[in-house]
Amino acid sequence: MNTLILDRSSAMTVMAFQGRTLSLDGRDDTWVAQLKTFLQGKRPEALAVGLGPGSFAGVRAAIACLQGLGIAWGLQPLGFPSAALLAAASGLEDVTVVGDARRNTLWTVRYQVTDTAITQLGDFTLRRRDTFIPTATMVSPDAERLAQFALPKVTLSADLLASVVQRLGSTLTPDPKPLYLHPAVGVAHAE
Repeated sequence: MNTLILDRSSAMTVMAFQGRTLSLDGRDDTWVAQLKTFLQGKRPEALAVGLGPGSFAGVRAAIACLQGLGIAWGLQPLGFPSAALLAAASGLEDVTVVGDARRNTLWTVRYQVTDTAITQLGDFTLRRRDTFIPTATMVSPDAERLAQFALPKVTLSADLLASVVQRLGSTLTPDPKPLYLHPAVGVAHAE
């Protein structure tokens, strides 16, 4: 199936379609125009979007973009946890993905990766940055920002992205919504 895959949760915007991948700096504000060029006038049969966690604005913009394209093309975008991409790219069977959750915290989530499935083992958790101890079975989308932990950075390819979407299968989320790990800043909570 020709699936357009878009993830903007990390420092890189990644898109894949028909065996090709395009990676852009996550702050590149021409990504929508580049997506149009990347599609080369072809219409996907399915849409898949990364839900984060990660860049609040990036994740929301990617979801909105694919929802808009979905309306125009009569397609329902499906969402997936962006960390699943990194778990698959790690080459490890049991891997923990670690990201910068800001506010002096890191998020972690563990996956089991096989040739046929990518299974999340537990919920996303928040950990204090100053007490975090990395292991050899960890990777990160934020390797540069978390340089003090020497976590390996992984490379995403079009084949890998398509494989991840296929292996996630029934766990893909219709009506995608971002994965939020923190409550909104400045929101007053009732006591």
